Formats: sequence, C-alpha cells, structure tokens
Amino acid sequence: EVNWIGGVAPSDWVRVSAQIHHRHEAAPAKVRSARSIRPAASAKATAPKKPDTTGEHSGAELEFDTPQSAITPGQAVVFYEGDEVLGGGWID
Repeated sequence: EVNWIGGVAPSDWVRVSAQIHHRHEAAPAKVRSARSIRPAASAKATAPKKPDTTGEHSGAELEFDTPQSAITPGQAVVFYEGDEVLGGGWID
C-alpha cells in the first residue's frame, strides 16, 4: 500500500531518491504507480486486496539505479524529489 502525499500517483516513471529505512542513505531510483503496470498477455490480473478510495490501485513499482542490500518485506520505503516527500509505503 502506497500513500502519494500530493494525492496524485505518477502515471509514468519518476526519478526519485528512495530511502528503505531510517538509517539507510537515500539512493537514486525510479518509481511509478501500480496502475501504470500492464500485466503480460499470459499473466492474470488481480484486484487490489483492500478497497482504494481514489479508484486507483495503491501499489507502486520501484527500481533502484544500483542494487541495495537488506531490502526486506515489511520495511517502509519513502520516495523523495529533492527535499520533498512524494510518497511512501510498505515493501512486499
């Protein structure tokens, strides 16, 4: 589940700095909302587990520019654009 602070989930890739826990140094990455992700032709699309009051899936896809160590499901991740928080959520 991802919270977009500005209320608008990006429809395409956005360059960000992402921090995976409070002691981790933010690292360059890109993020996009889950509604931007199109399933492969053979893949089966699934609905979000919880209702989303905005009418959009509340997930996101994040790709770091370089591999990061110790990324663990259940940890928080926060997306920054400069000093501004764009959003964040929990790692699956």
